[in-house]
Amino acid sequence: MADNLPLNAEKAARLLDGNKDLYRELIKTVETTLPERLDRLQKALTTHNSEDLEMYAHQLKGALRAVAADEACALLEQLEICGKQADFLTAAPLWPSVEPTVQRFLGVFRTEAWISEFTRRSGI
Repeated sequence: MADNLPLNAEKAARLLDGNKDLYRELIKTVETTLPERLDRLQKALTTHNSEDLEMYAHQLKGALRAVAADEACALLEQLEICGKQADFLTAAPLWPSVEPTVQRFLGVFRTEAWISEFTRRSGI
């Protein structure tokens, strides 16, 4: 992963066979569904619903894993584990980092700063 990119460009290029258009479409889907997904996660935390916390963290992690947003995936994996263990004391301080981390990823996507690294890694 390039130091300045919150994504694993090599993995993204490999997962998508270097298809930048497909990458754009996947990220736009993530971006469109993000507010609802974050609301569900926050509600699960607020109501201490461990099953929902595990499920919604897992779902968002899966969507972000498809676009190689490794930094955000790591946080969501921790939240998923917290859900499995009904550990809201650990989950609460993790939560404030989730949206800014995802937004940082989306910000890099919007500026298209990822294209040169993605292209270099895909060998195109």
